[in-house]
Amino acid sequence: MKSAKRQAFVAKKAKVGKKKFPILKFLIPLILILVFYLFVKLNTHIWNGKDKVSVVFMEGPDVVVTVLDPMMSEVTTLVIPGDTQVDISRNYGTFRIKNVWQLGINEKVGGSLLTETVTQNFLFPVFLWSEKSPGLGSKNVSDIFRFVFFPGKTNISICDRAHMVLFTLKVQEMGRSVIDLGKSHFLDKKILNDGQVGYVTTGTISQRLTIYFTDNEVGGADLKVNITDETGSPGVAEKLGEILQVVGGKVVSVDKKSVSEDGDCEVSGINKPMVKKIANLFSCKTMTTKTSFDLDIKVGKKFAERF
Repeated sequence: MKSAKRQAFVAKKAKVGKKKFPILKFLIPLILILVFYLFVKLNTHIWNGKDKVSVVFMEGPDVVVTVLDPMMSEVTTLVIPGDTQVDISRNYGTFRIKNVWQLGINEKVGGSLLTETVTQNFLFPVFLWSEKSPGLGSKNVSDIFRFVFFPGKTNISICDRAHMVLFTLKVQEMGRSVIDLGKSHFLDKKILNDGQVGYVTTGTISQRLTIYFTDNEVGGADLKVNITDETGSPGVAEKLGEILQVVGGKVVSVDKKSVSEDGDCEVSGINKPMVKKIANLFSCKTMTTKTSFDLDIKVGKKFAERF
């Protein structure tokens, strides 16, 4: 009799234990995941998860630009062969692009020299950089883990990195593409300035490439852009206009003025989200100057020196 009662007691206790255990087992991880998600969302400063965002990095000798497009749920990877000859920004001369990263480190400007050089030579508006491959285009688990927690030198915050990774993990295989510029008609192979074979751009950058960088918010509507040029340097305002056109801008006015020796870059405009994006892209100050233009950009001599 005692044995039967004991067995019933043990069975009842086990049953109660079974009911409580699964709740604790799954509730705690769920709370941790939710806290992590909220932490990432609240501390993401660069990417809102809706607009396109681009990252440039080195992969072996090659320079790679990965574009994340939430609207189309796509990840596009553009590979620029390391032996491509480019004019390096900040007037550092003409070299193969594979040497730009180390030059930026030597000159204490980090990956900014690489993003600026890519933007000017290929009209790819990009300002985010990472020393190591983020693995965003390939879903490489080790690269992704390293990108979030051990990225090396980068100007991307940990929460922005986590946000990017969370997006790319949701992108299907059919939404991923790789374009190797060296294996297409976008670059020409020839003898470079150093006497060795390499690549050069074919002239005007194809719209088939720049279309990946058109801002989602702009869509088909052109942004009215005014450029006040106080650089005193020929070609700066024109190149700036070409880059803005890729984003979705339409330069309707270029106002040439006397040189501003201390002038760098200031951005104002009616379209506040775009003002912020362009300020990030060119490291400009945002201003509240009244204007009738969607974007109003004033550049001086200091901007020309680093452009």
